[in-house]
Parts: sequence; C-alpha cells; structure tokens
Amino acid sequence: MQNNSDWTTIEEVRGTIENTYEGCQLRTKIELKSWAHHSENCHANGEYPLPFLNYVAGMRDVDYLEQVKGNVLDCDDLGGKEDVIKYLMKRMNR
Repeated sequence: MQNNSDWTTIEEVRGTIENTYEGCQLRTKIELKSWAHHSENCHANGEYPLPFLNYVAGMRDVDYLEQVKGNVLDCDDLGGKEDVIKYLMKRMNR
C-alpha cells in the first residue's frame, strides 16, 4: 500500500485485507471492513479509494456504529452485530 499517496488501488486494498485481516484485533477488523466497503464503492464509481491510514483518520467509533447498525458491515465473523454494537458503545462511553 502507498502510505505517502492520497489514493490507492482496489487491488492493493484487497491484498492488504487478505494478508492482514486474520491476525488483527477486533477494532482493526472493524476498520478494515469499513475501509473495504469504502474502497469497493469508490471502485464501483470509477474512483480511487483512500489509503487505510487516511481513511481511518477521518472515522470515529460512532461512524463504525452507524455502519454496523445499518447493516453496511457484515459482523458474523466478529461475534455478530449485537456484540460489535456493544463493543463500539463501550468504547464510546469510556
């Protein structure tokens, strides 16, 4: 991935997620799922996605929570939607 660029490619996004996802903690997995959604949408619209660090810099727990509640992110492998909501709510309330 190109950390010094304002954009990346869908191939780099997919490769990064494929190579790192399983070894990540819950928070990072949520970020990766959200980034994947953003990137696939950009790709579908003929645009380049943001690099991971640029993307997550603009996101907050409440943004991820809205995506989970809106069924934008598939949370089945993360313990399910309700567990992810509880996790994000706990982070927001500390």
